[in-house]
Amino acid sequence: MKTFKRTSFLLMLCLTSVLFAQKRTEDFSISFPDKKLEKSYYKTIQLIDNRIDTTSLGIVQKGAFNAKAKVVPTSSLSDQFQKLLDNINGDNTENGNIVIHLKQLYFAEVTGAFNEHGYCYFQAFLFAKNDDGTYSYLDKIDKVIDHSSMDVTKATMKKGSEMVSDFISRNISKKASNTDHYSFADIKNFDSIEKQKLNLYSYPELKDGVYKDYETFRDQQPERAITNVKFYGKAPKIIKIYETIDGKEKEIKKNSNYAIVYKGEPYIYTSIDDLFAKAEKRNDDYYFTGKVKGTAKTGNVVLASAFFGIIGGLIASGPVATPFELKIDYLNGGFIPIREVKN
Repeated sequence: MKTFKRTSFLLMLCLTSVLFAQKRTEDFSISFPDKKLEKSYYKTIQLIDNRIDTTSLGIVQKGAFNAKAKVVPTSSLSDQFQKLLDNINGDNTENGNIVIHLKQLYFAEVTGAFNEHGYCYFQAFLFAKNDDGTYSYLDKIDKVIDHSSMDVTKATMKKGSEMVSDFISRNISKKASNTDHYSFADIKNFDSIEKQKLNLYSYPELKDGVYKDYETFRDQQPERAITNVKFYGKAPKIIKIYETIDGKEKEIKKNSNYAIVYKGEPYIYTSIDDLFAKAEKRNDDYYFTGKVKGTAKTGNVVLASAFFGIIGGLIASGPVATPFELKIDYLNGGFIPIREVKN
């Protein structure tokens, strides 16, 4: 399945959220599993909260009129993770320490004609502390829960809670399998380290060609060559791409591809525009401009759902297509909205 500067977009989201949910909040608590583990290597857990918005966990809808409510846990996430670990651990628990680098934990809901869709996006890294004070990589998660029913709030939050609990439970009974020795500063900035392992971010020059999906683009393995393109006037947008077969130029179908590189420059396919928009690398991330859909009535919920790049951009569709500056999520190829681009 194909597919945020972060702070500015989240600020916009928070401001719109306040307009709709000034005094309405919904609590969130991580659920505990029914059984304790027979063996655990870790007694304490430390949180590195690297979420875009640390003031809430998203927006849900409450009551018969679907009033918007911000998800604000009454107990801090740091305390909740430790209580979760305390509850999971049994008698056979060692004194190890783990660190969770939280990138996203976010709820959103979209109301359709006959039902509601609830989403929870969880993205995190987990590290184990070594005897020498360094840290080794344990695991990561990059997952979306999608639940549909007439009233999704409780069910989505329950499923999201279970997703978090399961991630911790399945990792504390194992030791790190690698011998990495990251400093605490390293794991706070782990995205930078991970990007340098990817050809898309580490190569000095990108390879010309057509990339069918994010994985081939990330690995810089084009599927076919490009011999010519057609630009949209003087704009940095490509509306047609061509290859040469048996001496004849043939147009390549655009919408079956994720990106192209032409003369060393990357262009990302945007389905609403039906073209390839030029991407610019800034601060070790790729940015481009493309349209996303939304409606005025559900503005804040739609914007909230924009965080779920992993499932292909904005969840909700509507008659208004708005240009946004977008960033590629290096983990999954999703498009992360940064800010609205004014004409």
